[in-house]
Amino acid sequence: MTDRAVLSAGRDGVIECYVVTMLSIDAWLDEKPYKELYDGVVHEKVSAQRTHAIVAVHLAGRLEAWADRRGEVGVEWRVYLAEGTTLVPDVAFFSNERLAQLSKLEREKPPFSPDIAVEIRSPDDRERNIRRKTELYLAHGAKTVLNVDPFQRAVRVSDSEAELTLRVGETVWHPAFPDLQIPVSEIFAPLDRKI
Repeated sequence: MTDRAVLSAGRDGVIECYVVTMLSIDAWLDEKPYKELYDGVVHEKVSAQRTHAIVAVHLAGRLEAWADRRGEVGVEWRVYLAEGTTLVPDVAFFSNERLAQLSKLEREKPPFSPDIAVEIRSPDDRERNIRRKTELYLAHGAKTVLNVDPFQRAVRVSDSEAELTLRVGETVWHPAFPDLQIPVSEIFAPLDRKI
């Protein structure tokens, strides 16, 4: 059994060092708060609060209704992109074609990005980390990445060719999924419900 030292940058900027065995690293990464590993650093995912949770559930439901027989939608579905690189998209869509290439066990921990990766911004998220994760998703098979900012009511749609920021009054759409069209206002509508 091999031990590995892993550095983690906490939200307060303090670098912490953990020693984990290779057998326990998956379990450790999946302890709450979830951890993502990229560029040799462990990054703790920000714990979801109301705004994040509501947008994630609503968007996952919208994608699930569209996905129907096209594939599977999941929340916080960990992906393994390369040695030492694992991310947990807030919402993910995997096409049936890509999932069919995997064994049942591999589907639990896909070795590539989802076709559509969704990251929902939290107030503590750093722009450079959001951009780096977008690069990683795209480099490992994502057709598009949606970076959803509930506080600005905006969605940044990225693919390997370009990036476009959409706002209320516009519609999320991508040529790889021409029949998936989601008005930006619809993504954030649950946040405006009266309680």
